Amino acid sequence: MQSEKISVPLTDELFSEIKHLSENEQNQFFHQLVQRYIERRRKEHLRADLKEGYIEMAELNLSIAESFAYAESEALHKSETNKEPIQYNKEVNG
Repeated sequence: MQSEKISVPLTDELFSEIKHLSENEQNQFFHQLVQRYIERRRKEHLRADLKEGYIEMAELNLSIAESFAYAESEALHKSETNKEPIQYNKEVNG
């Protein structure tokens, strides 16, 4: 794995929290920190994109739902007025 070194300025307070770690531990710490940050940012961007998409589609989806409102109402009415008991046939394999 190829790697690059970067310089990260830290306050004295932050540096004092990690200076007791070995160089390898510090490298692992910052590597994991950056990975988690990048993953969190990806998730935030995905959420924002999905939200934007749902907002953009809301008007179209509402229009489609309104177009079928009568059919839904009619189906509900028929199902409520034509309620018949459901009969189950019990088959016994012998």
